[in-house]
Amino acid sequence: MKKILYVFVIFITIFLIGIKVIKTFVYPIKYFDIIKQEAINNNIDPYLILSIIKAESSFHVDATSNKNAKGLMQMIDSTAQEVNNKINNSDNIEESNNYIDIYDASTNIALGCNYFASLVERYEGNYYLAICAYNAGLGNVDKWISDGIVSPKLDSYENINLPFKETEKYLKKVMTTYKIYKILYK
Repeated sequence: MKKILYVFVIFITIFLIGIKVIKTFVYPIKYFDIIKQEAINNNIDPYLILSIIKAESSFHVDATSNKNAKGLMQMIDSTAQEVNNKINNSDNIEESNNYIDIYDASTNIALGCNYFASLVERYEGNYYLAICAYNAGLGNVDKWISDGIVSPKLDSYENINLPFKETEKYLKKVMTTYKIYKILYK
């Protein structure tokens, strides 16, 4: 009986250490205070934002893509400037030329969350379409909808067939990561 108890204790210990390693290295919650506040400000689940950041930059604050997207949420300069102007209600060209430190975690997350929230609103609450637009651009997603390739009421990501395989993989990656974050942290 003692042998079974020892095996059980060892199994539980290994399991708990495994969960800790997974949370620390594979599915971290870096910058969560900022993410949580910006998610609340934009009415978005913070675990979905964590999933987008993990997919976009793997939490590397200084990440730059080959398309010049920058920071945690991989914002391009023009989109960041546009969102910043919207947040600050600025159409003034002098004000719109103000420098935005897109590599600053707080700034990048604030702009990225606001932009993602605008995509969710544009697609009437459809997170799948908003995630696709975050990756492929809203012009492409709008075209896919108007061409009948994607339903404006897209309700699954499992068997989706998009013109951009990168976006198809991205959507699946974000949603799978989102499910894992919810299991690990909620």
